[in-house]
Amino acid sequence: MAEIIDLLERFWILKEQDKELYYYYKNLDRETKDFVREKLGYNLIINQHLVKLEKIPESPKPWMGVKSFSEATDYVFLCILLSFIEDKGRDEQFLLSHITEYIFINYPIGDLDWTQYTKRKSLVRVLNFALQMGFIKIDDGNQEIFSDNYETEVLYESTGLSRYFIRNFIQEYTGFNSYEEILKAECFTVGENDGLPSGALKRTAAYRALMLENVLYNKEDGLFSYIRNKRGILQSDFEKYMAGELNIYKDCAYLVVEDNRYREAFPEDKNICDISLMLLGEIRSLVDNGELILNADDTLFLETDRFNDIFEACNQEYREMWNKEYRSKSGDLIKKELIDYLSGCNMLVILPGGYRLLPLAIRFTGYYIRDISEQDLEKHSDLSVKEGEENGE
Repeated sequence: MAEIIDLLERFWILKEQDKELYYYYKNLDRETKDFVREKLGYNLIINQHLVKLEKIPESPKPWMGVKSFSEATDYVFLCILLSFIEDKGRDEQFLLSHITEYIFINYPIGDLDWTQYTKRKSLVRVLNFALQMGFIKIDDGNQEIFSDNYETEVLYESTGLSRYFIRNFIQEYTGFNSYEEILKAECFTVGENDGLPSGALKRTAAYRALMLENVLYNKEDGLFSYIRNKRGILQSDFEKYMAGELNIYKDCAYLVVEDNRYREAFPEDKNICDISLMLLGEIRSLVDNGELILNADDTLFLETDRFNDIFEACNQEYREMWNKEYRSKSGDLIKKELIDYLSGCNMLVILPGGYRLLPLAIRFTGYYIRDISEQDLEKHSDLSVKEGEENGE
């Protein structure tokens, strides 16, 4: 048995970049491979260049895109770039002008004008992503200059890895009209029976949701009941393959993995996370002393003005403890980033006239230890985190 955290949190593991980790997963034992295939329902790709777990979430989320992309055009350019290098052999060279010409010819949305700065900047973002992922290498030149000069030339070579980037679908991709159809075709949606018993579908959905999302809430889909009924088996597997602990409450379920082995998790070593924990701590205090009342489903609606007041109280109380970046930001900018962060963590929903805090948001608080020096403030935040004391069911 082997822990599979690296496979879950990384898109893939390249032999060229991390040989030790590559061989660790290349030589996975049969029991672990069976767990991945039978309970997660995932395809594990292992070849001489990489190890990749083709992950499918329980449901798509807004944060699942490429973080460095900011426009729909970025994704269009990425798809065309992948098409361009698909036929390139490993180590085969090509020029930036070959890419721009190919994209120009195959661009599906009207005429493409490379003299437009926004289009050039979009392509640079895509090329940086391709470079980061290892699709391509730069042999000569600087692609960043393309943003300012569309006549810039760069010499690339293909690594041959791009062919493993897009998952193989079970039917022609153009035959799908929506992402719901893709999910259904993958025997993915709970309750759909495409040759598999509903119990197997729920099992797969439960493992995917708990292993890839920070929290699963109690909804009217039967999935939460399945997790409660099978908690013993689930906990045993999570201990084996993630060294994780399954926490189940009346309103939500989530995994806790110790020792910060996930690179991105909640709570995490980011100042915006510190700020969110302090805000949640203030809200939790108001709930505990009766000033705010939770709904029957353990959610909490805050009108915009009340939310702003609570944030401003945190801003006044703790701003001096934040790092230099956030001490120099305006309160409005921090508040917007905070709302986006909590939304991405599945703790807050933006509604007309206010915000709904979801159950997980009420379970964590944070506070600063005051006895730290100014020098320490510039290095890190000395923040203590406390999980809610409610007992699991």
